[in-house]
Amino acid sequence: MKKILFFILLFFSAFSFAQSETSDCSGAIKICGDGSISSNANGVGQQELNGRNNCSSREHNSLWLEIEITKAGTLGFILKPTSSNLEIDYDFFIFGPNASCGSLGNAIRCSTTNPLASNSVSNHTGMNDRQTDTSEGPGQNGNNFVRSLDVLPGETYFIVIDRPIGNSPFELEWTGTSTEDEFPFPEGPEINKPNNLESCNSNGISDFDLSITANEIVTQNNTTLSYHETIADASDNINQIQGAYTSNSPVKTIYARVENDLTGCAEITDFDLIINDGPILKDNNIIEQCDLDQNGLEEFVLTDQSSVILNGLNPNNYQVEYFQSSTEATSRQNPISSDYSSSGEEIIYARVSENNNPDCFNIAEVNLIVNIPPQIESYTVIQPQVNSNSNTITLEIDNTSQYEYSIGNIDGPYQLSTTFTNVNSGLQTVYIRDLKGCAIITREILILGYDNFFSPNNDGVNDHWQLKGIDPELASHTEIYIFDRYGKLLQKLSGNDRGWDGTYNGRELPEDEYWFRAELLNTGEFNGHFSLIR
Repeated sequence: MKKILFFILLFFSAFSFAQSETSDCSGAIKICGDGSISSNANGVGQQELNGRNNCSSREHNSLWLEIEITKAGTLGFILKPTSSNLEIDYDFFIFGPNASCGSLGNAIRCSTTNPLASNSVSNHTGMNDRQTDTSEGPGQNGNNFVRSLDVLPGETYFIVIDRPIGNSPFELEWTGTSTEDEFPFPEGPEINKPNNLESCNSNGISDFDLSITANEIVTQNNTTLSYHETIADASDNINQIQGAYTSNSPVKTIYARVENDLTGCAEITDFDLIINDGPILKDNNIIEQCDLDQNGLEEFVLTDQSSVILNGLNPNNYQVEYFQSSTEATSRQNPISSDYSSSGEEIIYARVSENNNPDCFNIAEVNLIVNIPPQIESYTVIQPQVNSNSNTITLEIDNTSQYEYSIGNIDGPYQLSTTFTNVNSGLQTVYIRDLKGCAIITREILILGYDNFFSPNNDGVNDHWQLKGIDPELASHTEIYIFDRYGKLLQKLSGNDRGWDGTYNGRELPEDEYWFRAELLNTGEFNGHFSLIR
């Protein structure tokens, strides 16, 4: 047993019914061969059932079909809503044989039984050879099925499928002795399913010439070919696609309708419009240069970025070209030289196309940035407390967030904070590196502090004790007093002196703890102690 599937798009509105030609007898869809159809049928169109059936019903949301018989036998069908909900209620009415839209006569078959009202276990309806009644309904009357038609070649019938309740598409399965081996309907034109059309575009949008599929679809004379966006439009033969079709979907199905000009029979096939992704490229590409001469212009070698943009793709299979605008990249006009001068803050566009298919391409943005080296005009060292050799300092520098910092080692580690702990006293080198990696500048700073011991044994190492990190310009204004543990003054020094050698009036003093008080101009006074070791 064969079946024909009808995917019917019917929409009900409580406020109005939008007319559609297939909702009227004059717009009936002619059934040919065994192809699938769909329809935009919507509403009742012109009310054509009044007084024409034994089932006491009118059109609510209807679709008209026309069948022509080519083989004798019985003909029935099973109408199956895709939803099994028993509230879904379909009715049908049949006029003929050989009725015309202007002279339908009375329905020879009809069923308006409600599945819920009749306690049915299914919402299917139709005709079959086992039934004896020719009409049933409305409401609880009947079992949803009536007797099949006895059909002869050359006869024509109109079938009205109506949906009083529900919003479900449906399928039709033809039954009866006339359907054995082949369908009892005229064959439609001989058509073939064409190959899909493929394209590739960086924007996911492509124009397709549908007409190149024509010779694949049909070669039969006296036929008319049209293209449609939906199978419903193709069945109703409306909204034909004219000229090139622009698709913005990765896969878009197009329906081709071929009608036999002599019989009016039509067949529908489909094919896909496919937009390939094209080469998958790296996004957010950045090329940075450092404006060391500070002239505001730098040279970029664009091809240095090509391997990054290709993102692991084999460079032998692709061509990379650069353009100043996305429009020029898309149209492949006015490529720019690989050696490109720019002041930065500029986006250029890399077009990557397949060598074997230049029309298959993608476009990546490349951001050109010219970085300015660190500009440190002034800085201040804040040392809240003077310790021996574990000082904490903070650098006060303009635009601190643009840089990272290291003390004592150009290789780092670098830190974003401008506060350093455990810093040795004396002259220290600060390395300031901009976050863009453009350049490193150095500054010498003085960290005030002292050694916590010294050993005056004339070995040339650590023989004197003195404050470290005293600004040379302030050294002469610095006074340092050294005391023993009992508070006796042993030595008075200035910042310019070499330091204390561990003697008092020429006599070497013993190992012990000694104290100092330092008075610095503009800095204040502080105290500490240290050890003398022999």
